[in-house]
Amino acid sequence: MKQRTLNFKKWATVNVAVVTTFSFISAGVAFATPPIGQFEVDDGTYNIQTVISTEACEALCKADSPKCRGSVIYQADTSKPEMLCRLNNGFGENAAFPRTPPETLDFDRALADLNAYRASKDLKALVYNDRLNRASEVHSRDIANAGIISHTGTDGSVSGDRIQRQGYYFSIAAENVATGQMNWADVFDGWKKSPGHNENLLRDDVSEFGLALIYEPTTAHSTYWTMLVAHPFDVGYTSPANTDEANE
Repeated sequence: MKQRTLNFKKWATVNVAVVTTFSFISAGVAFATPPIGQFEVDDGTYNIQTVISTEACEALCKADSPKCRGSVIYQADTSKPEMLCRLNNGFGENAAFPRTPPETLDFDRALADLNAYRASKDLKALVYNDRLNRASEVHSRDIANAGIISHTGTDGSVSGDRIQRQGYYFSIAAENVATGQMNWADVFDGWKKSPGHNENLLRDDVSEFGLALIYEPTTAHSTYWTMLVAHPFDVGYTSPANTDEANE
């Protein structure tokens, strides 16, 4: 039995996922014809500018992304080029570009889907670990607050740091991150189609799983997903994988 000596400053972490953004929110342009003053109350309009083209209105919205989710143009007199560009943030009871929350994450379904996929490749099933779930949630919340997609936390942490902070000590760990997907089926499908992410789904040296979804509608990506797979440190366990942290 081979025994490993722990060195927490050089803890074995493998992060081979490729950061990929699968979905973005795009600004849209709608045309309105109601009389002046009869737009819906609380429709998400936060700024009104005078423009002379639809392209100019769309450019204003894109320049103010992610705050601007879309724009509505009103032209009172079609014989004149001037029109009102109403920038919309997607909030409000009668929002013109409503922000739709993602489907509630069904953890049981997610684990069943992952294990079915692994079984099709003759790989062992994984089980949830509460500490890995918490580490996943910490990272999803962090990048949601910052409105970014990254394996590096805003405090400079990497996945191994965040896992250990939850009291989980591992011999191998890997992380997938994604943004923009509104349900588990889409993010799982995206990970399977991405070589780096798929490699983590099908690792043969892990036994436990963690997953989190954070919804932050005020940001460009809205949804922030983090998945962790790992194997707890065991004196009698020797990982077949390279224990050097890999670059994205």
